[in-house]
Amino acid sequence: MFNLISTAIPLVGSFLISRNERNQAQQIMQEQQQQYEKELLKLNGLFNRNYYSNMLDRSDVRGLLSDMREQMTQSTQDLKNQASITGATPETITATQKAQNQAYGKAVSQVASYATNWKENTLRNYLTARNALEEYYQPAKSNYMNHILGNSFSSTLNTLRSMFN
Repeated sequence: MFNLISTAIPLVGSFLISRNERNQAQQIMQEQQQQYEKELLKLNGLFNRNYYSNMLDRSDVRGLLSDMREQMTQSTQDLKNQASITGATPETITATQKAQNQAYGKAVSQVASYATNWKENTLRNYLTARNALEEYYQPAKSNYMNHILGNSFSSTLNTLRSMFN
């Protein structure tokens, strides 16, 4: 009887210790999971803001296109002033305005093609960052599972084996 009690006490102690370790590991894992979700949420927000944004709404692009329109207006005004002095026909002014409008259209098309490349790079960067985030938190998840399933279970199993041998 004494032998059974003397082996049962370490077994209960081992069980309580592993339960405490399991609770601590679970708490650490929950904190890491919350941190992971927080970082993932931030990454998703950044991706959505960049990927789904309209390239033509960016301030630098709007500034560039606005400057281009102002230059076109100034160029047309200068051409009209020169036409009154040189006697150029209205067809010359119209042809120049047409060429300017085509150049403006090409500039907008070029911005749109940059937007496609921008989105592809944004997606590539997002996937790379997401994989890095997963890899960073994977060891913590693995350690948690090893600790819960491996260490606690094996120490309790070893105690049980020693008790019945």
